[in-house]
Amino acid sequence: MMSCLSVADRRLIEAVATMDAEKEAMGYDAQQHRRLQCRKSQKSFRDRKKKEHEAIITTVTALQDEVAALQQRAASLVRQVPLVHVLRIQPDFDGGPTAKMARQYITLFKQGYNSSRRKLSVKQANFLTAVAVPHVRYDHGVGVQCILDNWQRYTSSFSSVSMEMHDCVVTKTDDGAIVKGVVKSFLKISRNSISTFFPYCPDHLKSRLVGQVMTVYATMHWCFDEDDHLVALTGNADFTSALLSILHDIDAVAAVLNQAAFKHIPEEPVAPPQKKMDLSYIT
Repeated sequence: MMSCLSVADRRLIEAVATMDAEKEAMGYDAQQHRRLQCRKSQKSFRDRKKKEHEAIITTVTALQDEVAALQQRAASLVRQVPLVHVLRIQPDFDGGPTAKMARQYITLFKQGYNSSRRKLSVKQANFLTAVAVPHVRYDHGVGVQCILDNWQRYTSSFSSVSMEMHDCVVTKTDDGAIVKGVVKSFLKISRNSISTFFPYCPDHLKSRLVGQVMTVYATMHWCFDEDDHLVALTGNADFTSALLSILHDIDAVAAVLNQAAFKHIPEEPVAPPQKKMDLSYIT
């Protein structure tokens, strides 16, 4: 068919075909250009957002450091001011770091202490070691291990142990803070706990106690030094009211509490006897 066309017609057809090809190529180039521009815009947007995010992180970190420094400064000032003046300036004073440590103590020991529970017991021991001085006083004993041993005694004797503290208050701030809290404990009585804590409990009362849950209220005091290290931990528990709510007889309660052994007094290490001095060389 092309052979029937004149030279002019063939040139026209070729020109049209060339124009279509060039037009198509130009369209493809424009599409590629738009895609490239789109990718550049997206990358620019991501880079800008990344820089904004990094700037926010830097600002937040700096503000957190500044807040922490101010909190430390405030805590340092509180240690030097009597509580009455602290409350006058800051009526909503929450107790600061010492009250926080007391709450953390209750949280960690909420279910007692069992050395066989490796992960939790290590966490509890590490907490006490971090917040307390090595010679921390605990009732009649001294040291972190004394606290843990007493917890182990309660936890292994009662069938279950649970406690809670709704709130605590700082009763003293200057020259070493004192934190006071009322702790509510739930102790399920077992024969083992009776023999451990109530060794002279009459036999006819034991059956009335085994399986019962004592609700014991105790007033605890956490005493700190000027550097907010725990130096003493004391507790005064009302076992009389707890047993009375179960037995409903004050004479029976008195019989159970006869020579009760709530405090665990660690045995003093006995020094080995010294060998008799050899004096045979003396003439």
